[in-house]
Amino acid sequence: MTPSQYPTVICLRNDTPSEMRVYLEMTAEEVVLAPGHSVELVARPSEGLLPITIDYVERGLQIHPHKEFDPDWHVRFKGKLIRAGYPTRLSEHE
Repeated sequence: MTPSQYPTVICLRNDTPSEMRVYLEMTAEEVVLAPGHSVELVARPSEGLLPITIDYVERGLQIHPHKEFDPDWHVRFKGKLIRAGYPTRLSEHE
């Protein structure tokens, strides 16, 4: 399965006046959303992916897959599919 076929795990939108960071665990990926940005977080489906756990942390969210170590996180942003890295600044993909 290619990343373009991965299901959406969650849709996120930054409605705050400052940057929001989304930390993807258990790996070191981080996605930085500027004010007004919205994304779909997609991941390779597996038995260990869902349910996800979301923790509120300073400056953003930390997302944990259920039992999957590396679900090959990607974000869909303004029609582009972007592999999550450290860090992935969406403003660089506008």
